[in-house]
Amino acid sequence: MAGQKIHILGEEEIVSMLGLLGLEGTIVGNEEDLLKEFSELVNDPSMGIMIIGIPLKNETIDFLLEFKQKNKIPLIFILPDIFKPNIEKDDIILNKIMYAIGDMVLR
Repeated sequence: MAGQKIHILGEEEIVSMLGLLGLEGTIVGNEEDLLKEFSELVNDPSMGIMIIGIPLKNETIDFLLEFKQKNKIPLIFILPDIFKPNIEKDDIILNKIMYAIGDMVLR
């Protein structure tokens, strides 16, 4: 991964916070802007990791998960909204993981 970049796509607070660590980022205000920037960044061969820090709808999460399954690089990491009350009930990705684990355990 030497020479590859890490890029954050998210709300201003997340991009600014991780920018203090020296990471590049783009502030996106909505999912449409996120997907537009995402499409441009995935075509950059030097892109190693993309961190997504914005609340997402189910359709966008499904799109990103499908992308992750088909592409090893760049690594896509979706930051959970840890400040959200009842995260264990409302987090879409956590629910998908629990559903998949439940299916494996019941088999």
